[in-house]
Amino acid sequence: MTVRREVVNEARRSADLLWAIARPAAFLEMVKVDGIDHVADAARRDHGVLLASIHIGGWEVATSLAETVIPVPTTVVVADNWLAWAIEHVRVAVGLRILYRSGSALAAINVLRRGEALLVLGDDAFGSTPRTYEVNFCGSCARLPAGIVAMSRLTGAPIVPFEVLPTGSRKWHVQFGAAIEPPAREAGEVGERKVLQLLADHWTEVLRRRPEHWAARFAIGWGPDS
Repeated sequence: MTVRREVVNEARRSADLLWAIARPAAFLEMVKVDGIDHVADAARRDHGVLLASIHIGGWEVATSLAETVIPVPTTVVVADNWLAWAIEHVRVAVGLRILYRSGSALAAINVLRRGEALLVLGDDAFGSTPRTYEVNFCGSCARLPAGIVAMSRLTGAPIVPFEVLPTGSRKWHVQFGAAIEPPAREAGEVGERKVLQLLADHWTEVLRRRPEHWAARFAIGWGPDS
């Protein structure tokens, strides 16, 4: 039943994405944004901001907020495939900068070193095999990509979790959570694991409230031996 509801929700958010692209002013009137002060406070540290979410709801629907709400330039890490190429002009038109996942990690780190925002979806391990850490996620053992916490440790960028979820027909809610402090640079993998667990705890809480909006189609290693 939950899977069926997600398929229906996928269709609805796809329709809303087309609407938001065609009528950005109308979308801005129908979206509620909470917690943007967490992003502003993090940006003031001048170490960059990692905006971290998972594939829940529809971050794409709210791309126009990058220029109107986020106080620093925003770059999004996206898949390097035909769909991403096809809509690159849409993302760029609303103020997003694009970094393809096939690019170098140094390019992503440089975004943060410039004091800008980097948007990353942390449940997507598609592509070349990423470094992962074992965490408790949704009540089970899972291996999640370590890229977000590694970049946070290397740059000192705080991590601001966020979700973009529908609240009705053509009504959306963007929620930014309190910043998660970066691991100490000298903490190494131990520090990264602890921070990734904090992120996993946040995502678990969101998924328990709105499981029907999670597009869980990415390869997550479940179980301690995965």
